Amino acid sequence: MKDSYNITDAEREVMEVLWEAGESVRTGVLLDQMKLRGRSWKRQTLNTLLARLDEKGIVIRKRAFVEAAFTEKELFTKQTQGLVNHFYGGKLENFCAAFIGKELQPSEVEKLNALVDEIQKRK
Repeated sequence: MKDSYNITDAEREVMEVLWEAGESVRTGVLLDQMKLRGRSWKRQTLNTLLARLDEKGIVIRKRAFVEAAFTEKELFTKQTQGLVNHFYGGKLENFCAAFIGKELQPSEVEKLNALVDEIQKRK
């Protein structure tokens, strides 16, 4: 399994179907759902995407079934943590400093302050 939780647009589409299902889905049903979304993939194309997602630890494959290993929120959290680790030395303050390189609106400052307050309350 890789440490990267980055996914392609096509892999994300597959994940969206799995998240909407909320349970294990037969690969044939998944292929049909992708066709309804305008993706005329062959079974091998879907299997290749599923193999990549499985290698990354993002899906769980059992025989002809597949399910999401994480909720959408959990995956986004892992992706964000990976970004902070990779680009900002794992330091949230470095990430925030880079992000705040833009001018913030008062409502954005208010939301950030509320987030900091919430984090401090957890300690």
